[in-house]
Amino acid sequence: MPAPGRFVVLEGSDGCGKSTQAERLVRALMTRGIDVQATFEPGATDLGRALRRVLLGGDHAVSARAEALLMAADRAEHVDTVVRPNLAAGTWVVSDRFVGSSLAYQGGARGLGFDAIATINEFATAGLTPDAVVYLQAPVEVL
Repeated sequence: MPAPGRFVVLEGSDGCGKSTQAERLVRALMTRGIDVQATFEPGATDLGRALRRVLLGGDHAVSARAEALLMAADRAEHVDTVVRPNLAAGTWVVSDRFVGSSLAYQGGARGLGFDAIATINEFATAGLTPDAVVYLQAPVEVL
């Protein structure tokens, strides 16, 4: 049985370079012979892609609470079908966004509060936490 993989998450505001840095990290791990799976939220699964169209498509007004639950549903599917299976196989997982984004967007920006979002996501992830979270910051004028 392989050693479990590691779960690394990149968080930060829109446009701060998360995707770019995630790609660089994946390449660096691969050059060191580490099996790695790049992923992202929302939208890395079939369910996530459907939810992403609803949430980001602009055609539907979604309440803050419904948005939080949809994001948690995507996260549950993502954890169950992408993250956990890869970790169990010994593959590292590098994710562009995870729970921190929901805490910021739904908890903070949408006003639902951090406790509610943390509780929803504890259930959605079945307690899975990253081995490392990298927070990227960029000056507002750069974004």
